[in-house]
Amino acid sequence: MKKRAFILALLAFILAFAKEEAAIAADALRVSGWTRPFNLHVMMEIEDGAYAKAFPEFDVTIVDMQSGPNLMAALEAGEVDIVQGIGDAAFLVAASEGIDARVFAVNSRSPKAFAVVTKNPDIKNISDLKGHSAAGLRGSVVHQVFMAALAENGMTESDVDFYPMPLANAASTLLAGRVDAALLVGGDILRIEQAGGTVLADGEGRVSGLSFAVIRAPFLRDHPDVVARFIAMRQATLEAIQTDRARALEAAAKDMKQEPAEIERIMAMYDFGYAITSDDISSMEATKKYLRDNKMLRNDVDIESLFVM
Repeated sequence: MKKRAFILALLAFILAFAKEEAAIAADALRVSGWTRPFNLHVMMEIEDGAYAKAFPEFDVTIVDMQSGPNLMAALEAGEVDIVQGIGDAAFLVAASEGIDARVFAVNSRSPKAFAVVTKNPDIKNISDLKGHSAAGLRGSVVHQVFMAALAENGMTESDVDFYPMPLANAASTLLAGRVDAALLVGGDILRIEQAGGTVLADGEGRVSGLSFAVIRAPFLRDHPDVVARFIAMRQATLEAIQTDRARALEAAAKDMKQEPAEIERIMAMYDFGYAITSDDISSMEATKKYLRDNKMLRNDVDIESLFVM
């Protein structure tokens, strides 16, 4: 009897512990802390502890992962609940593969923050790239800019020796003189210009440069109020950036290890307005066409169904 009573007591303890662990897991909120290429609002929110303040009933974790594809994989696996800064092309590809997530806010619009840059003095414009080399991330927003600029000059990617690689590697490869042009984003554009490079084409008039804040759909179903509260927090952050610009510049300079004057130039490339507009939907349709034309979208996706409106 004593042995049976002990086993029952132990089982009750294990079940209680399991319930407690489940409760902890249910109350977890995992938010990406992706600050690149220039998520100024995220930098400020991390510095201010804004997520924990906005969601005091959750055990908030900042997920330090600086890669869109990795964050999408983590979101699909239920390892992160909210991802900030995912580009529209990357999100469309993930959605077409069946990821259960929704866009609930724009993270930024930054057409001028995506550019094709050269350090070769003989290359003055995009048409001069014919027969020369370029490096960058295929399927990215800046690759979309690159393809549009080529088409405007009657060219395709086959007219260029294109080397697919991560954007940071493309900048280093250009600086080392191993390619004639690179597809760059944000601060890397400025870095190459400071090293004597020039912009051949940017996203102005070609892309919206959209990135999004997206939420795992099962988490949204369980916590439907999170979106409105997150947006209220974001609005407060953007107001703080406007009212104390010097502190915002200081936070960005610290995070990016650049001078405030350089941060000013980068900041001018970005619009952090979070409201989703009809123009954003149209821009997504254009991105979808780019992906389909370049055989990067295996399955069709209904754009409007991806948004929490």
